[in-house]
Amino acid sequence: MKTKKYILFGLLLLGLGACVRPPLTVTKPEEALSRVSSSRLLSLQDDLDFRDLAASVRLSLDYYTKLSPQTPFVLGTDRVTALDMEETLREFLLIIENNSLTADRKIEQIRDSFLFYRAAGTNGDGRMLFTGYYEPTLSCRFAADETFRYPLYRKPDDIVEIDLSQFGEGFPRNRIFGRLDGKKVVPYYSREDIDQKKMLGGKGLEILWCSDNIDIYVLQVQGSGKADLGKGTILSVLYDGSNGRPYKSIGKYLIDSGAIAKEKMSMQAIRQYLRSHSDRVTGVLDQNPSYVFFRLDTGPSLGNTGVALTPWRSIATDNKMFPKGALGIILSQKPVIENGMIKSWVPFTRFVLNQDTGGAIKGAGRVDLFCGQGPDAELTAGNLQHDGELYFLVRKKAGTKQE
Repeated sequence: MKTKKYILFGLLLLGLGACVRPPLTVTKPEEALSRVSSSRLLSLQDDLDFRDLAASVRLSLDYYTKLSPQTPFVLGTDRVTALDMEETLREFLLIIENNSLTADRKIEQIRDSFLFYRAAGTNGDGRMLFTGYYEPTLSCRFAADETFRYPLYRKPDDIVEIDLSQFGEGFPRNRIFGRLDGKKVVPYYSREDIDQKKMLGGKGLEILWCSDNIDIYVLQVQGSGKADLGKGTILSVLYDGSNGRPYKSIGKYLIDSGAIAKEKMSMQAIRQYLRSHSDRVTGVLDQNPSYVFFRLDTGPSLGNTGVALTPWRSIATDNKMFPKGALGIILSQKPVIENGMIKSWVPFTRFVLNQDTGGAIKGAGRVDLFCGQGPDAELTAGNLQHDGELYFLVRKKAGTKQE
């Protein structure tokens, strides 16, 4: 969605851990995963008791079955095919849907039947930074008025996409986006250009008008959400591209400027600060030049595999580092929520599917957990900023080979 999708407001918190981490060392997919013994996962379990897992697995199956069976996937120095990934999920389903097995016996069979690959993390120490994203709901209308005066834009037709791989190696990015200015390609309009200078106004690009510009920003960071049009009408608002400008964390900006203390940073803290400093909203939001465009749909939010995302089961990672659609295990911290507040954080282990990516989810050390909709989802996504571990599974009979 996050194609997005982004998000991640977790990354609004970038400054929380970045200052104590060494420079990036893991830069290649061959370095991002390494095969380990299942005994490394001493407390392997599923904290959700396998709830909604089979449905999410079948969605990844849909993705793999649409690929050529020999489509390659990289797991560290091993190579497997789409057929191997498909058969991995089918074997996994046979285990978790076997009602004659206890939960403990299912875990035993999973240990015996699959190869385990541990993510190296940014620095090669196995530590992953976990954040969360969710689907916000905005109050919108099709026509503008005094209340609904902030536009949601569809992707403009004049955005030019350039595949730099066609021009040889040595470019820091594979693709760039811009617009034509005469015979030159220049960067596309920034957030300030679009929101303050109204460079897209009057071009028929508005798909909805919303009541709150802060809510729009949150939607852009999350990558998708819902639009409440009143009278019970709800539409999905899905990611449809960006202006190609680099994403910059306003959370980090607010920390660096002393507006919010690092230890108090969260999505809720950012919202509260902006609500109480209305004169600063424009200047703060413009710190992030990245701008996201949307399309309307009646269906669910889709990840980068083209399948619907499953709350608490779908994760977003850098698809240059980790295999799309793959079955995984995450170990991190989750909140204990009581009366709309986080009382504590506790460790958990969970099976997940790697079904999404995000513009701010880069490198071998990032995982973004899709939390779904609602107050608990927003609270979790806004505060999840914890280290953890990530593993991927492939059936032992898969045709893995070292290269």
